[in-house]
Amino acid sequence: MNKKILITVIHDFFIFCLSFFMALLLRLESDYAILLMQSLWVFSILFAFSNIVILNYYGLYHGIWRYASMHEIISIFKSIVISTLFTIALLFLIFRLQDIPRSFPILLFIVSLLGVTGPRVLYRILKDKLIKKKSKIPVLIVGDNDPSENFIRLTKIAKNSPYNVVGIVGTKKSGVGRRIHNIPILSSVNDLDSLQKKIKGLELQRVIISDNTIDSKLIESLYIFSKKNGLAIGVIPKISNFSLDPGAQFTANPIAIEDVLGRKQKVHDTPLLSQITNKTILITGAGGSIGGELARQVCSLNPKLIILLESNEYALYKISSEVKGPFISKLADIRDNARMEEIIKNHKPDIIFHAAALKHITFVEDDPIEALKTNFLATVKICELCNLYEIPKMIFISTDKAVYPTNIMGASKRLCEKYIQQISNLNCNTNFSIVRFGNVLGSTGSVIPLFENQIKKGGPITITHPKVTRFFMTIREAVELVLISSQLTTKKNGGIFILEMGDSVSIKDLAKRMITLSGKTEAEIKIEFTGLRKGEKIAEKLNFSNEEMSKTEVDGILFTKNKLYNVDFTDYEKLASLIMKNNMIEAMKKFREILPEFKNNEEDKN
Repeated sequence: MNKKILITVIHDFFIFCLSFFMALLLRLESDYAILLMQSLWVFSILFAFSNIVILNYYGLYHGIWRYASMHEIISIFKSIVISTLFTIALLFLIFRLQDIPRSFPILLFIVSLLGVTGPRVLYRILKDKLIKKKSKIPVLIVGDNDPSENFIRLTKIAKNSPYNVVGIVGTKKSGVGRRIHNIPILSSVNDLDSLQKKIKGLELQRVIISDNTIDSKLIESLYIFSKKNGLAIGVIPKISNFSLDPGAQFTANPIAIEDVLGRKQKVHDTPLLSQITNKTILITGAGGSIGGELARQVCSLNPKLIILLESNEYALYKISSEVKGPFISKLADIRDNARMEEIIKNHKPDIIFHAAALKHITFVEDDPIEALKTNFLATVKICELCNLYEIPKMIFISTDKAVYPTNIMGASKRLCEKYIQQISNLNCNTNFSIVRFGNVLGSTGSVIPLFENQIKKGGPITITHPKVTRFFMTIREAVELVLISSQLTTKKNGGIFILEMGDSVSIKDLAKRMITLSGKTEAEIKIEFTGLRKGEKIAEKLNFSNEEMSKTEVDGILFTKNKLYNVDFTDYEKLASLIMKNNMIEAMKKFREILPEFKNNEEDKN
């Protein structure tokens, strides 16, 4: 016999014996009850034994206490009724119930029922409470039907379920205020305005639709509501696809990239964005992760024209098929000075978002000259063209890797920051801004797609170092703040806007979260550490220690105008000449000379 089953049988046997005595004690004085029990102890054993036999017949001992439900309670109820009647019948035949209180059968039934079901219910409650809710995604489920009930129940009892349902949106107003498995129905799907107030404080991260009968208009409203509140949205499978195994894993397809963030997305509703309306916007690197999201968000702000500039033909095709509204596509390389001048001169954009860059650390480390040609020289030329053709605004997209850089990618971005800050002090026709932020979830080359692919293959997940941490934002959050930053007015040209990104995230913890979201366990998907790559840091920073930070009018955006490590413009010219000659040794020597903040990452490896 299984050890746990044996313990359960012994527990129940003891409880039934004790219940027999307690039923007598509740009705008689203690001395008399003890005396009577001495002559009736055989019947208490018979009562306990008969219950064990009947409960085993009902399959109770093959269940798991943590998954105790009404089925188990009904089985116990039936067993106690049968055993009580059987015991009373024996007592009547042998003793004619002499000296036995008439209320004894009722008391025996009640005490036995409470004694056996109580520990099971308590065990389940404690087990549910001990599950760390912090590691689960707080979700709002849409639907007050059977699939919702199944989903809620199984997310409560499934040990590795990634979800914690904190509220329900019903389909009828009459259901509001009622509960399913103690989860409140907060609102009806037709009254999302009232729901807005009720979700405050719930720290929601996701909306999950369980009712497949909801029409498309309501689904669209739910989608808008979700995005307005920074929530991911998904749908659970139909009830016919549910497994009835209590340990089954449930996912709401698709698993959104926002789930990995571990917090609610920030949402900024600001009139500043309306200033982009009726403007001509040029986006370099429009086929990339940031450039593409910029294009999508800008097109929703009713611009006069969007110019999508991208050197990759397929990437340009993809973003062109997604953008709705007035736009033109330009297949062009930002390193082609004549082509860039032609585009800027002919279209005279009101704002240029310069997102194009080489960003993959490993490749850039191996080919630093190519990185400097794209990230630095091309940026210098675009800045010169902005001044020449009096472009009102240019926003340069930087990175946290530019702060105390340890790799060529970050260092090249830092060099651009310094150059832009210095030219902005001259007689400029353009308002230059720099926006600096950390890693973007789901962007090209980020760890998220890599981990997803490794999990699909069954692991292992590879991480460079167990202590590596990074700042993360969703693409939507980052781009929204970039757009807002482009419209903020400051007294100083060439300032750096820094996006507040919350606490840094442990990459190891992020990997564990993704394993849970995929319905796997750490026993199934191993995590391996491969060592820091060339140029990689253990932790990033968003600003230099001597940069003076100030808040802006928009929450989540900081500003600094500190100019650190000024460079003579002749040094920029010498570096540019060496880069164009492909003189890597001398170019890198000059590069490090004018970037004293550029260090290697050897100290981070310890």
